[in-house]
Amino acid sequence: MSEEAAVVPGAANGTERAYTKVLVPLLVVAAVLVLVGVSSQRWDRWTAGADTQSTDNAYVRAELSRLSARVAGNVSSINVSDFDHVKAGDLLLQIDPSDYEAKRDQAKAALDAAIAQLGNLDNQKNLQRAAIRQAEAQSTVANANAALAKMEADRQVALMQKGAGTQQKNEQAQAALQSTAATALATDAAVVSAKAQLQYIEGQTPQLAANVAAARAALKTADLALSYTKIMAPFDGVVSERQVHVGDYVTVGTNSIAIVPLPAVYLIANFKETQLSRMKEGQAVTVTVDALPGESFTGKLTRLSPASGSQFALLPADNATGNFTKVVQRVPVRIDFDASPALERLRSGMSAVVSVSVGKEGS
Repeated sequence: MSEEAAVVPGAANGTERAYTKVLVPLLVVAAVLVLVGVSSQRWDRWTAGADTQSTDNAYVRAELSRLSARVAGNVSSINVSDFDHVKAGDLLLQIDPSDYEAKRDQAKAALDAAIAQLGNLDNQKNLQRAAIRQAEAQSTVANANAALAKMEADRQVALMQKGAGTQQKNEQAQAALQSTAATALATDAAVVSAKAQLQYIEGQTPQLAANVAAARAALKTADLALSYTKIMAPFDGVVSERQVHVGDYVTVGTNSIAIVPLPAVYLIANFKETQLSRMKEGQAVTVTVDALPGESFTGKLTRLSPASGSQFALLPADNATGNFTKVVQRVPVRIDFDASPALERLRSGMSAVVSVSVGKEGS
């Protein structure tokens, strides 16, 4: 009996140790699960309450311009090499201008002809005014002769009535009256016709003036087409790889070369929607770029996107399904750098880490 009594306490201690080994890990696991649950429920609130909001989903950007041909033709020369620095107005690429110079000269000749026609119209007007004056003079003479013939005819009639005249003279006077009267009518009609011709000539003025305006517009179009044979740098920057080479035939819209306005760069950072509750335009920003370790940049938050990035996707996600899973969305914001000589070393597309001070607005 004494031996059994001695064995029982030891067995009890072993059982307690076994329970302890099982219970303690269970309690630890339970505590961790509780902590994780509480953290997951309050994590968004904690992150939104931080005075500094950071993200590594950020990239350097620039307003890259893809320059394309506005006229068709063969490339006659390329004046830059890949990645050259250029100034605004520098000639980058020349399309053969021969055809467009010929069209410009043709349009200029058409304008000169239209101007000459309009100028000749004044000569026609002066000539027609002279014709009117001549017709009026002839009409005056004809009417005077008609009046004289009428007087003679009346006198012959009076003499016949008194028996002092002769039938022959009376008939001659009547014939002269009819002839001069007809001549007077003809000259009067000639005056009317000459004046009508002047009105017709004057009526051509708007048409010929419109022809001149149309010819000027055609010349302007030809000059524009000729100017489009030169592709110029629209701003200071660095050119990319050339898309065409000398001798290539390009058409309207053919991408020829691209230019990046370095060092005029900015940054697009994609923040989680839970980080935006205190974010405002004008807040100070600190930026580090992966390509420049140890270098730090400052800037200002200048704009917030009106929608999350998924809304601008080609195929936006449709969450109206039975197996919906909530995903935190990201909203792009634009950050403009403060002036710094180191901006010369930044290139569009570089990755960056951004920290925004949301505790107070940047000064």
